[in-house]
Amino acid sequence: MNSNTQRSLQEQLVALEQDTASEDLFRLAQARNNALQQNPRKTNRILWPALATSLGSALLVALLYIPTGPTITPEREIIGDDYYSEVADEHFDLYDDLEFYDWLADIES
Repeated sequence: MNSNTQRSLQEQLVALEQDTASEDLFRLAQARNNALQQNPRKTNRILWPALATSLGSALLVALLYIPTGPTITPEREIIGDDYYSEVADEHFDLYDDLEFYDWLADIES
């Protein structure tokens, strides 16, 4: 940088400092001091309880949806093909004549 540019920047800074309100200057000085001291930032106090609450809710939902006991599965089929074949054999004549009864009902009405 040449001296003209540097002098111009210094003049602009002085003009900005004169135009800045005293309370803004105080806040800027306080922020500068904090930055120089490198104090760690304080975390938001509501963050940890909110995090704990959401984690607890997620665990509760997970516990409610996990089955608690073993599921019961039948060792064999309850109703097998043999049952249907026996029922069909007993009433085969009725099923065979069903079309006839339907046709007869249509004629009478």
